[in-house]
Amino acid sequence: MTATAPLHRPPAREGAVRAARRRPLAIVAALLFLLMVAALVWTARPEDYTALSTGNSTPDGTRAVAQILRAQGVDVRQTDSMAGARIEDPARTTLVIADGAALAQYQLDTLADYPGDIALLRPTQATLDALGTGLRVGASLDTGVAAAQCDDVDALAAGSVAVLDQSLSAAQGSTATLCFQNGDGEHAYAVVEDGSRRITVLASWPTITNEHLDAHGHAALGLRMLGRHETVVWYVVDPFDPTSLTWDGATSNGSPPPTEVEARPDFLPPSAGPVAFVLALAVGVAAVWRGRRFGRLVKEPLPVEVRASEATRGRARLYRRAGASGRATAALRARTAMRIGHRLGVPRSADRASLVDAIARAAERDPRDVDAILYGPAPTSDAQMMTIVDQLDTLEREVHRP
Repeated sequence: MTATAPLHRPPAREGAVRAARRRPLAIVAALLFLLMVAALVWTARPEDYTALSTGNSTPDGTRAVAQILRAQGVDVRQTDSMAGARIEDPARTTLVIADGAALAQYQLDTLADYPGDIALLRPTQATLDALGTGLRVGASLDTGVAAAQCDDVDALAAGSVAVLDQSLSAAQGSTATLCFQNGDGEHAYAVVEDGSRRITVLASWPTITNEHLDAHGHAALGLRMLGRHETVVWYVVDPFDPTSLTWDGATSNGSPPPTEVEARPDFLPPSAGPVAFVLALAVGVAAVWRGRRFGRLVKEPLPVEVRASEATRGRARLYRRAGASGRATAALRARTAMRIGHRLGVPRSADRASLVDAIARAAERDPRDVDAILYGPAPTSDAQMMTIVDQLDTLEREVHRP
């Protein structure tokens, strides 16, 4: 048994190591400080920058049309979840669905059962199909100004609007009234009378935003489209909202409305989400810091020298205790074949037949005997294993004889 002397590090090197270990702490602390500042700035911003939101005063918001509707006595209420709509009387409410690209199928199903008037801004094909409008939506290539050219009173009052971003066309058998046709034969606005409810579709959604509301007849169309009832419930679709639409009374097919499922409990403050995100990020950074590598891998001498013969005997005892005579024999055969092949100059990439032929020629044996010794069936007992070991030793001596 031999022991290794302890390694002594010079004082200068120890100081360098301590400085290197302190450096990541300063970096992590600086990163956490910057993240906290960014989170506070993000959560404290007073402005709403969501497109088509009634609280957004930027060019792609709809704050202007919402304020005009409120000035005319219409109660405009925006909700951040479908379950938060809580519509008391569908007959006196216009439900606005803005940008429905992220609506799930179960949300579309509850929207299809809603019996009141629906206004779609920036509609998707899935939403139009779920409501059975018979309309197709596509990109608008001709962005010119188009006249009403239909019998809808709201469109006629608007006079003309610009066909921007998206346009509509009717499928075969559709009963929709399409208005504001451009040069490509596509439309900016459509109305579908579905029994007692009215579905209005504004594909040219930029016309209702703050930037374009004062042009052409955009304001007239938006106000008449959304101001038909005393209440407007405005929902900008949130991809992280898993709730369903709720309203009082029975649905159009006679079944009760869906139960309310809130994704975010009411008792949590509005900034709970960002704070939880920052805390989770801090935990992740701390985990990476604590789990860092302590430097490059180095070789160290073993405190005890173990002889090769002892290691061989120990492995043999493990094989015997486990009754792994087949595995032990396979290892012996592989090592014997590797040694003989190396002596005969047979490459390791050679196949089984090439190795057997080379050994048979060197040992002056039948190739079938060599194949049986090296690749035969595994033994089922220690006695069979010892027989194969003797055959391997004999074969190796025959190859090595002068």
